[in-house]
Amino acid sequence: MQIEEILSELENTTGKFPVVAIERAREEREAITPRLLSTLEELSNNLEELLEKSDYILHLYAFYLLAEFREPLAYPVIIKFFSVPGEIALDLTGDLVTEDLGRILASVNDRNIEPIKQLIENKDVNEYVRGAALKSLLVLVAQDKIPREQVIQYYKELFSNIGEEEDYYIWTTLVINSAELCAVELNEEINRVFEEDLVEQLFIDQEDVNDSFQQGIEVTLNKLRENPRYSFIKDAISEMKDWTYFRPTESRKEEFTTLFGHREGSGFSSDKKWKNQAKKKMQKQSRRKNRSKK
Repeated sequence: MQIEEILSELENTTGKFPVVAIERAREEREAITPRLLSTLEELSNNLEELLEKSDYILHLYAFYLLAEFREPLAYPVIIKFFSVPGEIALDLTGDLVTEDLGRILASVNDRNIEPIKQLIENKDVNEYVRGAALKSLLVLVAQDKIPREQVIQYYKELFSNIGEEEDYYIWTTLVINSAELCAVELNEEINRVFEEDLVEQLFIDQEDVNDSFQQGIEVTLNKLRENPRYSFIKDAISEMKDWTYFRPTESRKEEFTTLFGHREGSGFSSDKKWKNQAKKKMQKQSRRKNRSKK
């Protein structure tokens, strides 16, 4: 299978996961990498046109393969792709943004986090993309690519913008990430955003933050390192093969809708990850109530 054949296999959706084509792409890594990069570059300049190609999926394979390859040249290209305003990046990538974009960005990162910071601070960019960029910093800490202190200092700068940032998703994500880092240095800033009612407490409250802080920095960092949600992309096949779209027992229309489903309304309730966190949160609150009765 030559390069053109590999790309042809990966270009359009068929309902069947193209294992052989991806394995061949790995074997031809040196030759196919420039083609994947040029594809993403071209698409990022024509995202509106890409919306019209309902079966086109090469860009998704490109994200995961380039992340697996740890290709630093993909870093600015991926940043550019997701820097567009509004919902278009989500419409074109489905759950990739909320599930794996943070890990993808970290996997191709060249240790320069300035482009990630620009993505986070760009209020025209979709909030889920900005949240994924925030997560990428935790991945880099977990993988010992940047020091925890560097992220803590940057978070402190973000917290200083209270009153300017209006998106509660960003504030909530920032608090969750601070708890994941056991950022006791930011306790004052975290308390302040709770006082300003900027955090969606269905997903994290001050007791959650305190519980995290009590574990200590080293324990918290070890948990972060062991959590696959904060790992690099190492195997595009294992990351993608179980997507709903590739399950033969479901109709193609249902699978495609699940993979690229448009969110109804906005906010956490429209996002699978946040729904799961909400469920866990309610279970936790229930356990706390039961303990208090004993």
